[in-house]
Amino acid sequence: MRDHTSNSFAALAGWSYTPTGAEIALWDQMELEGRLKRKGYRPWADRRTDPFRRPATETHADYEARMARRKRLNDHYHIE
Repeated sequence: MRDHTSNSFAALAGWSYTPTGAEIALWDQMELEGRLKRKGYRPWADRRTDPFRRPATETHADYEARMARRKRLNDHYHIE
């Protein structure tokens, strides 16, 4: 879980996909060049960029329970 480029880490972190090393380097370069409007933008971690994401069909209680489970996993594997 210390490898932040693994599929397991991406799933637990809630990413829509796992970026390749070249893709991460491209986004880092664009950030350094000032092309990005907000610092730290990564499309794989931004939920609004996933066109295949299903619309929300869960209740608020289900959402809270899912987030509590995810937080426990993130705390267990030291994911921030």
